[in-house]
Amino acid sequence: MNTARKWIVVPTSKAAMQRLDLDQCLPGDLEELALSPEQWALLSRSDLLPSLNRALGSLIDDYEDASIQGQAALATALSILMQAATPGDELIHRLIALNRLALERDTGLFFYF
Repeated sequence: MNTARKWIVVPTSKAAMQRLDLDQCLPGDLEELALSPEQWALLSRSDLLPSLNRALGSLIDDYEDASIQGQAALATALSILMQAATPGDELIHRLIALNRLALERDTGLFFYF
């Protein structure tokens, strides 16, 4: 994971999540989304991050690393993402897929901005 870019990652297992915490990830540990500058501009101008922050009591923004963990929080995030989804919005559909993976694997969504 190149930390110079903005990334959203999902550990593929509980063990991968522990390695992520220690910055010792192995190949295959993470499902990653590297945001392009254009994608970041769209995301940061949208109401999506503020909606997630309000609903989850989190602080996902441009200045802090953040995460959404736990089945209840991930389910809430998925609901918000689904409500925001529009046909053809590849970014939001990728976020939905990552959220579903985090729910399935009982890990989390990690934001490195």
